[in-house]
Amino acid sequence: MKISRVRGIISTILILSAVLSLSTGAILYFLKYGMWLCFTRNFINDVHAISGLIMGCAVIVHFVINRKMYWQEMKKLFLRI
Repeated sequence: MKISRVRGIISTILILSAVLSLSTGAILYFLKYGMWLCFTRNFINDVHAISGLIMGCAVIVHFVINRKMYWQEMKKLFLRI
């Protein structure tokens, strides 16, 4: 599999999990008790936790895939080349 395809997949996973985590976090913040639509607070909390774990794993893979680019950017930032 080409690296550009892997980058696209990882970026899509990051975006989707971030949107899911942000939306469930907002729902949990404003929903003090009871249900939202047909979902219980416990279910929303579980979805929030799982999407956060998926996002964390995707961030690690993202850093591994793009480590050369990050190293070059940090080198330029601190060495002022």
